[in-house]
Amino acid sequence: MIQQPFDQLVAALAAKTPTPGGGAAAAMSGCMGAALFLMVVRYSRGKKANLERDAELAVAEQKLAAQLQALLPMAERDCRSFDGVSAAFGMKKDTDADKSARTAAIQQATVGAMIVPEETLAMCRGVFTTIQPVIGCVGKAIASDLAAGAQLLLAGAEGAYLNVRINAGSLDDKAFAGKAMARADALLAETRKAQVAIAATVDALLR
Repeated sequence: MIQQPFDQLVAALAAKTPTPGGGAAAAMSGCMGAALFLMVVRYSRGKKANLERDAELAVAEQKLAAQLQALLPMAERDCRSFDGVSAAFGMKKDTDADKSARTAAIQQATVGAMIVPEETLAMCRGVFTTIQPVIGCVGKAIASDLAAGAQLLLAGAEGAYLNVRINAGSLDDKAFAGKAMARADALLAETRKAQVAIAATVDALLR
């Protein structure tokens, strides 16, 4: 899916089809946020004011590049996981045995559809964790890109969280679903806090 031209990707999101949907869009938003963070770090390296911190910036650059690569397939994975749910709902239900098998398949597929966006959410939080130590190296000329990256990452995290929530709500195993939601709540809270901190830093730079 990520190999599609942008206009086709947008058309696919707008189409009356189950996938790609909000989970895939969230993952793509996370990718764009991570890419902007990577650009910001690359521009920050080599600056006279940052020479003593170049080793830190180099580590951040390496980590962000790896995190971006990890995020890239998440949109496709989200589509596949939800396609599994759709397939399970399409199973026959003529007999009691059919109905039991269908119910079990739906539950199993829904777990997968919940886990994938939880991973996306954790990845978005991880990208924030990587850039936090070197935010002070970012200059005014590129501060808006830092803030834009943070907003896109937050959008990705928020979208992924909603997909965790909707799938968790469909699970019969409420204890399992509750643990997943507790993890997602914590991840989203950390992500929101990180975005607010970056927004405040950028606001101060642009005054």
